[in-house]
Amino acid sequence: ARGGSGEVETAEEAEDGGDEASVARLGSALALGVAAVALSRRLCPVPGYDLPVATALTVAAATAFPAALAPLTAAAEKLGTLALYLFFATAGWVGGDFSTILGGAPLLLAFLLLLYLVHLSVVLGLGALLR
Repeated sequence: ARGGSGEVETAEEAEDGGDEASVARLGSALALGVAAVALSRRLCPVPGYDLPVATALTVAAATAFPAALAPLTAAAEKLGTLALYLFFATAGWVGGDFSTILGGAPLLLAFLLLLYLVHLSVVLGLGALLR
């Protein structure tokens, strides 16, 4: 039971211990993401476009079933943060040693700068248009 209100917690809540990003929810969010990518690879006729299709499938599922996917939100955010950390760790930023980056990978640095500037301009531009 929860507190003194007399409400009975579900088996999932008891297993999670109330943690919004429990191991079970992290696993479910990861499984849902893997399933979306696997389905997109089956559905996408053009090689290389499976990840945008997976994104569209995920957004469609979240739009169609918001109540069912709401419990996975915190876990999905933690997985997304971890994925971003892994991306930045492997994208060429070598332990913060700026001289190594300037000496060995200026092209990669320029590409990442362009990537982030385009992303920022698209987000801000669409935000201004849809406001």
